[in-house]
Amino acid sequence: MAGWKQLLGGCMKYQVKDYQNIGKKLKERLELETEIVAVKFIKNVSEIPDGFIRPVKDLGKKMTLCMAMAAARREGKNVSITVDDNPCTPISVAQGWTWVSPIDLILSQIENKWQKNALGMIRVNNARLRIGGIMAQWPFSRLLGHRGFIVAPLSGTPFIPDTAVIYGYPEQLVHVSQSLSWEGKFVPRGVETGFGDSCWAAGFMPMKSKKPVYTLLGMGDRAAGLAKKYEVAIGMPGKLVFYLNDNLFKSGGEHNLTHYLEHPMIEVDESILPGWQNVRNLIK
Repeated sequence: MAGWKQLLGGCMKYQVKDYQNIGKKLKERLELETEIVAVKFIKNVSEIPDGFIRPVKDLGKKMTLCMAMAAARREGKNVSITVDDNPCTPISVAQGWTWVSPIDLILSQIENKWQKNALGMIRVNNARLRIGGIMAQWPFSRLLGHRGFIVAPLSGTPFIPDTAVIYGYPEQLVHVSQSLSWEGKFVPRGVETGFGDSCWAAGFMPMKSKKPVYTLLGMGDRAAGLAKKYEVAIGMPGKLVFYLNDNLFKSGGEHNLTHYLEHPMIEVDESILPGWQNVRNLIK
């Protein structure tokens, strides 16, 4: 069976400039309001490029991961986040950047009343196994050795991203989802809990699962006003942006959603789509 690398273009080696160009192209083709976010996970602070904002060191204040991603997509900033910068401490643990005991982490979340009890917390984590794979799940993520991440707008990224996160209207992400599903290889998945959406579900999990993840954008994005009421997101392995672009607007052919947005249906019958008509002809 073909591996995911083959499915994403075989031995094609994309360079930083290729990612920058595809970031600009996809933003224009999808008519996105904000930049696509490029995400890279680091194992040492020495990997942070020059010119990247380090919140505590450079700004004298802390910044959550979703705040950094918002700064990248809305303001075009390059930002790095480590344990020292991130006040959302459970996510630092979940991403494997640091360690506390499983019992202590569960108790901290119960104190926040995110779930009813410890059983609820365990059930939520088990549900997310479906979209992230075992190595993208706390506490196994600790074994990956990451100690932080860096983010930048994809159109100007100075690094090759591990993942890319696209924010937009549900309508725009319908196009993204249809493109990724064109061959049935990269159908977006999602377990919607309302927590850790940008940083963990869309930013981290696609890197290890090699699959795109759909998210509603949750507590952090909404509480800090980082996401508009109508915004949702899809995170994907970085290299998948080229596959996305190649298959954009192909679904449905001349009946792609773009056609109906320009020519809304007034009346509906089976003649609209050939497949509908064929099935109608078969119905006794």
